[in-house]
Amino acid sequence: MVDLSQYLTNTSNVFLAPNTSDQDLIERARKKLAESGISEDRIQINYNTQELNTGDLYVSYDPPDLVVRTVYERKPNGIVKMKSAAIIRL
Repeated sequence: MVDLSQYLTNTSNVFLAPNTSDQDLIERARKKLAESGISEDRIQINYNTQELNTGDLYVSYDPPDLVVRTVYERKPNGIVKMKSAAIIRL
């Protein structure tokens, strides 16, 4: 199991972009993230990367995995730079 708590700070947001309307899949993704150290109340369904700040996590669904990325830089022109932190098998 991957420990994602190391990537979180007190102000970090966790955006889940499941790219599906399948509620069962979304709930499974939330549970997997919770097992990995992320409090479920911090996880929000959001696709807008422009709302991300340095230190936030962006989780996307790339079947059959969840790809977790951490934001390491936000440029003044709005470009958000991320690097992969983990891949979690759903």
